[in-house]
Amino acid sequence: MSNDNPSMTKLENDIITTRDRLAQTIDELTVRAAPKNVVARQKAQARASFAQATRTESGELRMDRVAIAAAAVVGLVVLKAISTSRKHKKWERQRAKRSW
Repeated sequence: MSNDNPSMTKLENDIITTRDRLAQTIDELTVRAAPKNVVARQKAQARASFAQATRTESGELRMDRVAIAAAAVVGLVVLKAISTSRKHKKWERQRAKRSW
């Protein structure tokens, strides 16, 4: 029986150690999966991607890419203005047909 006690004690210690490790792992996963932390990681990744896309390794702006992005924004604004203008004109024509 004296041989069983050390192994029983060792098993109990192993169980306690495993339980503590599991609790620590669950705590870490809880912190990682918190929505606030997920959003913070996504923001950091987006900033890094933007900086990588718009800057050279020495830190200077990539003017060609900045110009392309600016042209795309201007194009979208122009398309939105044209679309809004056409919708307004269409609405005015329909309103004119309905009036007596």
